[in-house]
Amino acid sequence: MKKRTQYFAHLTDVYRDTRKNKRFGRDSLIYEFSWMSNLYRDFDAREKKELAIEHNYTFLVSVPKWREIMATEFKGRVIDHEICEVVIPTASKVLSPYTFNNRKGMGASAAINQLICNIESVTENYTRPARIIKLDIKGYFPNARWDYAYEQICKVIDISDYPYKGYMKWLAQRAIYCDPAKHCEFRTPRFFWDLYIDPEKSIFSKPYGVGAAIGRLIWQTAMGLYINDDIRWLNEVCGIPVVCFVDDIVMVVPEHLHGYALSLIPELRRRFHAKGVHLNEKKFYDQPATHGVEFLGSHIKPHRIHLNNGTIGNAIVRIDQLNALRNKKKHIEMAQPSINSYTGLTKTRTNYKVTQRIRERIVSDWWKYLKWDEPRQCVIVRPGYTMKDRLNEKYHLNLKYHDERRNS
Repeated sequence: MKKRTQYFAHLTDVYRDTRKNKRFGRDSLIYEFSWMSNLYRDFDAREKKELAIEHNYTFLVSVPKWREIMATEFKGRVIDHEICEVVIPTASKVLSPYTFNNRKGMGASAAINQLICNIESVTENYTRPARIIKLDIKGYFPNARWDYAYEQICKVIDISDYPYKGYMKWLAQRAIYCDPAKHCEFRTPRFFWDLYIDPEKSIFSKPYGVGAAIGRLIWQTAMGLYINDDIRWLNEVCGIPVVCFVDDIVMVVPEHLHGYALSLIPELRRRFHAKGVHLNEKKFYDQPATHGVEFLGSHIKPHRIHLNNGTIGNAIVRIDQLNALRNKKKHIEMAQPSINSYTGLTKTRTNYKVTQRIRERIVSDWWKYLKWDEPRQCVIVRPGYTMKDRLNEKYHLNLKYHDERRNS
């Protein structure tokens, strides 16, 4: 009885972590309306080994390119978070230090910085010749095999400190083998798939046992592990400095080792093929380091870095979308982080003019609610228009008082 109570308390904590930053989503609101009974129902299903993810939804995004996203009901997200609470901390111990996606304290900026360090180290600050070889995996998520992904998750669970490893493996099995393509809701019109999505890059065209759901936390974690041994092989066995971010792999090699590095690619192709994924023959880059390289939306050139035109274009499109909103006051909380996501990129690159271009693109109606912070090069919400201020005004609350009382 004590263990059941402790586990239910733990499940409640997982639920609260899951809804963080997602509280106003449709699924989250439906679940939260009767969260105690819903959570107990899921708890009971775990005990009876009847837990199943029965509803998923899919939609398309067009930025930076058309892509299929498969997400799951809130119950499924709780399952993903429960698994990843165990897997992610342990996975960080086995992942190559040169794999940067879906890792706390890492990310795209860290991957770019590491690539810059690799280039400067191999070229001795651009004084010696070197080559940059960039590879791309075609249809990385849609072609992933469930069996292999599950095997990698189980290996991490085995070396974790979690006491109930058998239960956690069962939970991971329920999450990975839920076959979302068979029971999902389309939130983008179905004919858009025929117009914009290559069948090779859609899990709806894959047989049972193939296809990772982009948008699921469990799959983001699993795909970080999927080619980990290959990245370690390149770096630790072959001695090639590598940076990996999801399906992008960049090698930096001295000029005299260029032929050796190219000779490794057939073996790398064979290793990937055994896992069901393949190198994209159309996206192969091999140039001198002084020519620079495009990586994760940025151009890395000798002693400078700037955003590529695609990312800048996406920023302008997004600003225009925000400008077109009629009730701007209602969308303040969405607009501020959206704008700052792009100014955050431009101010860390040599793109001051682009920052000013974004600022000037924002129509005057927004400046009633937003303010430009010059030192930080970002927008902030004007006093009186924050979410807390607007809730106080609408419902005659005093949220500041409640916060102070809670802190005391």
